[in-house]
Amino acid sequence: MTELSNIWRWREAVLRLVARNLKVRYKNSALGFFWSFLNPLTQVIVMTVAFRYIMGSQIENYSVHLFTVLLPWQFFAQAVSDGSVSVAENIPLMKKFPFPRIILPMSTIVSNFVHLLLGLTVLVAIFVVLRVAVLPSFAWVPVFMLIQLMFMLGVLMMVAVLRMYYDDIRFILEALLRLWFFLTPLVYNIQMVMESEQLTALHKQLYLILNPLTPVMIGYRSALLEGGVWPLPDFWFYIGVSAAISALVLVIGMVVWRRYEWQLPELL
Repeated sequence: MTELSNIWRWREAVLRLVARNLKVRYKNSALGFFWSFLNPLTQVIVMTVAFRYIMGSQIENYSVHLFTVLLPWQFFAQAVSDGSVSVAENIPLMKKFPFPRIILPMSTIVSNFVHLLLGLTVLVAIFVVLRVAVLPSFAWVPVFMLIQLMFMLGVLMMVAVLRMYYDDIRFILEALLRLWFFLTPLVYNIQMVMESEQLTALHKQLYLILNPLTPVMIGYRSALLEGGVWPLPDFWFYIGVSAAISALVLVIGMVVWRRYEWQLPELL
C-alpha cells in the first residue's frame, strides 16, 4: 500500500502533471477541450447508424444505452494507452528529480478522468432532453467506478514497465484494446449474449468471469438506465468476481512496479 499512500502525499505533484498533460494534449488544437465532447458524441452517432439502423439492433434508445458505457470504456482505453508511455515520456524528469514514480501512471488516470467528467456533461444533456429520470440506483455508479479504477491502475503499472523493456507492447496493446472493445457488452447488451444459441453455458460463464469490465459495464448501464434492475440473476456474484480480479491485478501491478521502478531511468 506504500504506492497508494505516496499518491496522496504527492497529490500536488500529481495535479501539476495532470495540468501539464492536459495542456500538451490540446496545445495546437483549435477546438481544445471541445474534443472531449465531440469525440464520444461522434462515435455514438456513427455506431448508432451502423448497429441500430443498418444492422437492425432491437435495443430501444440505442444511442443512450451506448453512450452510458462508451464513456467509461474510453476512459479505460485512453488511460491505458497513455499510461503505457507515462514512464518513457518522463525519463528526463525521473533522472533529474527523486519522487515516487507511481505518480506518473496515476496522473495519466486523473488526466483522463477529467475528460470523462467533460464527456459526462453530454450524457447529462441527453438525459435532460430525453427526460431520463434520476434514479436511486445512480448511487451504485461509484462502486463500479472504484472497481474499474483498481483494475486500471494495476494494468497501467504493468504496461508502463513492460513498455520500457519491449517496444512491441504498444502494438500488442492497440490490437488487444480493439479486441477487448467487442468482447465487452458495449455495442450490444448482455441479454443478447445470454440468449445466444451459438454459445454454451460454459462460454457464457467464461464471458462474464474472465473480463472484469463486463460486469462493471453491465452495472453502469443498469444503474443509469434501468433503475438497478440487474439483468443477471447472479449479478452481484459477478461484480464480486470482477472486484476480486481487479484487486489481484492491482496487487500484481504494485509488485511489478516496486520491483522495477528505480531501474526505469537507466533503461534509456
